[in-house]
Amino acid sequence: MRKIYDAVIIGSGAAGYSAADWLFKENIKDIAVITENRLWGTSRNTGSDKQTYYKISMDGRSSDSAYKMALDLCSLGSCDGEKAYKQAANSAKCFLRLCDYGVGFPTDDFGGYPGYKTDHDNTSRATSVGPLTSKIMTQRLEDVVINKNKTPVLDNRQVVKIVTDGKHAAGVIVLNTLTNTFESVAARNVIVASGAPACIYENSVYPELQHGMTGILIDSGARLCNYSQWQYGLSSVDFRWNVSGSFMQVVPRFVSVDENGEEREFLCESFESEAQAYSNVFLKGYQWPFSIDRMDESSKIDIAVHNQIKLGRRVYLDYTRNPEGYCFEELPQEAKDYLIKADAVADTPIERLELLNPKAIAVYSRQGIDLTKQKLRIAVCAQHNNGGIYTDSDYMTDIDGLYVIGEAAGSFGLTRPGGSALNDTQVGGLVCAKHIAKKGITEIDFSALDEVKVSLDALAEKFITDSSVDYSFVPKEMSRCSAFMREKDECKKLLEKIKTVISVYPEKHSAMSRYFYDYDMLVSAKALLETILGEMPLAGSRGGAAFTDGGKTVSENKEYREYLTVTENGKVSFIKAAKVPCVERAFESYLNEIDEKDLVKS
Repeated sequence: MRKIYDAVIIGSGAAGYSAADWLFKENIKDIAVITENRLWGTSRNTGSDKQTYYKISMDGRSSDSAYKMALDLCSLGSCDGEKAYKQAANSAKCFLRLCDYGVGFPTDDFGGYPGYKTDHDNTSRATSVGPLTSKIMTQRLEDVVINKNKTPVLDNRQVVKIVTDGKHAAGVIVLNTLTNTFESVAARNVIVASGAPACIYENSVYPELQHGMTGILIDSGARLCNYSQWQYGLSSVDFRWNVSGSFMQVVPRFVSVDENGEEREFLCESFESEAQAYSNVFLKGYQWPFSIDRMDESSKIDIAVHNQIKLGRRVYLDYTRNPEGYCFEELPQEAKDYLIKADAVADTPIERLELLNPKAIAVYSRQGIDLTKQKLRIAVCAQHNNGGIYTDSDYMTDIDGLYVIGEAAGSFGLTRPGGSALNDTQVGGLVCAKHIAKKGITEIDFSALDEVKVSLDALAEKFITDSSVDYSFVPKEMSRCSAFMREKDECKKLLEKIKTVISVYPEKHSAMSRYFYDYDMLVSAKALLETILGEMPLAGSRGGAAFTDGGKTVSENKEYREYLTVTENGKVSFIKAAKVPCVERAFESYLNEIDEKDLVKS
């Protein structure tokens, strides 16, 4: 007798556990979480100086509304207004659930939740519990899902295929990484919360234990939305971590070192004066991602770092002494006020950081990196995919019963406020759980699961173990020419190279798991290059990436901010983005929709 789950959730991070818990609350309890390793993934293994959670204002003083928040999420374009409104309207409910579960977000003496300003944000909606916000969220949710709700976790299972009956999701095929055998998992609904395709970039702040499965979703027939829109920023590379917020606000030295060990400060060469350079370093704290709109301001820093690395030099942050020409009095008033208010005025960057955010120093100390003595090697790294798989406002793909939430989904536009992704992990789980509960049971033919498993078992029988197979050129080349600086001809060359590899992809690798990893990486990278080349010659440089043709930067055509970029079978099209809903109805019309039997229990 085949076991059929009402839903399976792929991923054991903040989004996956959120979905599992909201399903349980909707009385959908015959579910399971599938994960390759419960302790892997971005939610559990990444952060920043004070990792941000972006929510509707709840400090008791700020004037805010779901409508205002949704408008801000959509403010820079190419964003689905209906999905943004759901992210905003459900923000408070999801945030307070985390508080109830023990995520200790700071409160004032009256029970309000104070906030601060984050990148791409003119409000103070941001909050944090420190550098490990998403890890703490994941741990608290996991405790509820596993220990309280008793939801089973199918661990050591690498999803290699999403199976449909032609119209509906029917389940998945997984590789049991302990037995190296394939297993079929039947489910009426599949929720993918597997994160972004972190595998496609070498310069990456994603933890090495994060891979993603965007290629598998593409192969299932799912379309992509805004896939070219990524977020890149300065990060340490020997230990992968964002150097945003406090790391920049204390104004460290930027030093490049050549192969002979000779160092030089280079940042002021990109600005008119030392004061201007260090003002922009401070601003980089909450303007951390590279942005086309700031190419003449704080994003000059990203370009300067990138250019030094292209010269074969290594770039470091040095907190042990001030940069040449640094003068507190010549900082902008905003910076001086900030440091004074935080009681963080001191003689050196490390002393300022100790006063401003000692937890940021502790992050590196735990990794054996002493910022009081050591320089910190950095690069401009991929950090977040604002795009991803195309879904409707219920987070369902074109395939009935296949949902994608969290970073795997194309939920944002050209840019987004820092921390909004964590809000989306929680809202996405809520929204898709409610949609599954509302639509009820669909009749599904599960026989396709058996057919796919038979074909994969046949692959295993003839699979050749070959440790020489190596596709590491893909992430290296993607970082070189298809990250925040994108050259048309170089993208074309790399696309053709990847297409050739896929067309003759051999049935051999160092291990079966690597075989599927790398195929997923190749498909994901191919789709990104196709999206870049289909979209950016028309839309131009925008969001978090500059696009050049023949060495000349292509200017943005802002008309495309009204559209979502959709990629299907390698072809790009543009869909008009829905506006943020603004529907005014009498309260009684909502009240009368409530069924009295749901309110009064006998």
